[in-house]
Amino acid sequence: MGEVRKVWAHGNVIEVETLDTGAAAPHRRWLKRFTKFPGVWEEVLGKARASGSTYAVALVLVYEAWKLSSRGHKPIVKLTDVMLKRVHVGERGKRVALRKLEELRLVGVERRANRNPLVTVYFFE
Repeated sequence: MGEVRKVWAHGNVIEVETLDTGAAAPHRRWLKRFTKFPGVWEEVLGKARASGSTYAVALVLVYEAWKLSSRGHKPIVKLTDVMLKRVHVGERGKRVALRKLEELRLVGVERRANRNPLVTVYFFE
């Protein structure tokens, strides 16, 4: 037998008994995610008093650049809305954050009409 847990469902607290099948719990990729943030970026963003969306976009860019460079590619990220959805940044936040990061010279942005921007991440390696 498994364990008994209390669960909130449809406005009520109910007791649920879980079954012990012996199988391992499914992996949750987002829980394993870890991003090492460059000190240069931390200093520059801190001095500029950057917004939360700018920090969120910066974290996504650093993570994606790391993934690319660890596979031998250049750290040029195609920044999509799907990437930013998991950190709760919308289109306007993306636009403002990219402008700020570009102004701080942490990234280079190639804007393309009706397409996702290509972002070159500086001070990464």
